[in-house]
Amino acid sequence: MKKLMMSVVLAAGFLRTAQGQNLLVANLASGTIGEYSASGALINPSFISGLSGPAGMAVSGNYLYITEGSGVVAKYTTSGQLVNPALVSGLSLPAGIAVAGNDIFVANSAGPTPTTAVGEYTISGQTINPALITDIENPVGVATDGNFVYVTAFSEGFVGKYSLTGAGSLTFIGGVGNPGGLALDGQGNIYVSGINGVGKFSTASGIGDPNFISGGYNSGSGIALDGNGNLFWADNYGGAGGNVIREYTTSGQLENAAFITGLQNPIAITIIPEPSTRFVILMGIVLSAVCLAQQLKFSQNGNNQIDRET
Repeated sequence: MKKLMMSVVLAAGFLRTAQGQNLLVANLASGTIGEYSASGALINPSFISGLSGPAGMAVSGNYLYITEGSGVVAKYTTSGQLVNPALVSGLSLPAGIAVAGNDIFVANSAGPTPTTAVGEYTISGQTINPALITDIENPVGVATDGNFVYVTAFSEGFVGKYSLTGAGSLTFIGGVGNPGGLALDGQGNIYVSGINGVGKFSTASGIGDPNFISGGYNSGSGIALDGNGNLFWADNYGGAGGNVIREYTTSGQLENAAFITGLQNPIAITIIPEPSTRFVILMGIVLSAVCLAQQLKFSQNGNNQIDRET
């Protein structure tokens, strides 16, 4: 697999800006994806509906990939239009998903075939290796920086680090109880959500603070970073104070304990450009390519995605 070159920071496959970003939240219980503004205001509670247990999301360019409990990866545009309801099928309770260039990595969190493996597929749905990583019991979260694949082992309490060929270590990061969600910041840090908090660790050494954010929340769900220094953490606890998205700074300071409320078992978060900026940003890329005749090289965006060189 070709190593990806990186230089320009992206948000959801577009040039990252200080504004013009919306949040998508997957509601496991209702089978919906809700859309919210950067300020947390509701835009559309059913941006996408009719899903069967949506558990993971990843954005690449104009496309949104969603794992469903029915054993498929569905493909939509970032405007919510269905492209393929079963781009990849035959999976085993797929959870986390990450995209790098032409490749999709999917965590199969249960058996029987393949049993608790991380599989690799192309963005056109072809199978590369359905059992790329197999030494993890109950893999949930997946992230990639284009050089390595990081996977949360929910039952064992570790985060594994693997090469793009599947070689690596299950016990790269420890200390986070029931780790679930992952997010990379493109600056050598990986954030890991667990049952009682969020840890922050070095992607080089695995060393860090397992209690970077400790709030006592019963959640190991999705986590995402935007381009403005904000960290969003999904608390899917069904009791009082749960079913919310919490907002923090990337230095760990709580900004809003109920940034988004009224959710139904929120399990995953990702970032997309708001509609008013999508055309402008795309035009900027096109004009740069025409006027400057240079290659654009893109970097990891903290939302489980890296674009190819164009």
